[in-house]
Amino acid sequence: MNLDDQLLKFEVPEIIYGLGALSKIGHCAKRLGGEKLLLVTDPGIIASGWIDETLKYLRQEDLNFFIYDNVVTNPRDFQVEMGAKLYLQKGCDVIVAVGGGSPIDTAKGIAILVSNYGSLSEYEGCNKITQPIPPIVCVPTTAGTGADVTQFAVITNTRKRMKMTILSRAITPDISVVDPYLLKTKPADLIAATGMDALTHAFEAYVSSLSWSMTDPHAIHAVELIARHLTSAVRSKDISDLEGMSVACLEAGIAFSNAILGAVHALAHPLGGFYDTHHGVANAVLLPAVVKRNINHSVEKYARLARAMGCDTTGMTPDQAARSVLIMIDLMIDQLGLPKKLSDLGVSREDIPAMAELARADICMLTNPCTYEISEIIDIYQEVW
Repeated sequence: MNLDDQLLKFEVPEIIYGLGALSKIGHCAKRLGGEKLLLVTDPGIIASGWIDETLKYLRQEDLNFFIYDNVVTNPRDFQVEMGAKLYLQKGCDVIVAVGGGSPIDTAKGIAILVSNYGSLSEYEGCNKITQPIPPIVCVPTTAGTGADVTQFAVITNTRKRMKMTILSRAITPDISVVDPYLLKTKPADLIAATGMDALTHAFEAYVSSLSWSMTDPHAIHAVELIARHLTSAVRSKDISDLEGMSVACLEAGIAFSNAILGAVHALAHPLGGFYDTHHGVANAVLLPAVVKRNINHSVEKYARLARAMGCDTTGMTPDQAARSVLIMIDLMIDQLGLPKKLSDLGVSREDIPAMAELARADICMLTNPCTYEISEIIDIYQEVW
């Protein structure tokens, strides 16, 4: 066996966490060598007032900045290209991303293009980035994507109507500045959807074929925190619940960045490419159907996940304990008021075969606890349609 096949890695960026952490953003950018920053965000974050707050801290460090906000949910390849052109035109040296997964993934894509050039589609897949990228500082404004601590970026290829997954340690951000107070301005439905994204990250990282003793504790603790705080965070936005969700998002992100993901994400990505479906909502619809098929291949781990979600498995057989996790997932989705069917999201049954082909080829499918035939992927889509 090749020695490299036996080695494991664990990577995490520098994390600055706590209420008021946003005030450190200028200092972080400056100590990474920043003089001219490209600030990547979206119109919603600007409207929330957080960019005005960010600019105050950048000015305190006498930093020059240029704002790029042409970012939408499920960011597009042409938007990344436009951001890269602005970065080069202005002679920027550090990228600061303030927002959810879309601005952060856009920032990563920009960083790839300004130093590696070519088309973003050339970097789809695993470890295809050869040149060092500019420093990236992230300020997440949602508790779900984990993009601020991961080596993933997901960008929509508009020509092919599909999501491209880029996986490379080169795009792991340098610093993540996590201020739970920023979640206060998020609407309840977005807290719910991104929270289910974080739960799916933790689930898939824990049962991944690449999970190990460094990733498992983070995944389990993330599930425990989400079970404790997500529903309450949606209902009241109590700061203690928002803090719990911020930590859960961090830990789930750290876990899946190092253990990768699974079939839920592989099947969710085509929904974003075809229908612009919110990623967290897509995960919520697909998670129960995938878990049901995965259980027999990882019984003990799903039993542990059930306990992490608050299920008392005393007296149950391992199989009963594992299957109780489905009850806990269903209960949480009901409490959050999220949809359970693809038809509720406007998905056409005729598109299922094409989406199934894309799902089968998705890099996240490689670390699912079991392999799926194309017919099984089609069955999952049809089951939740």
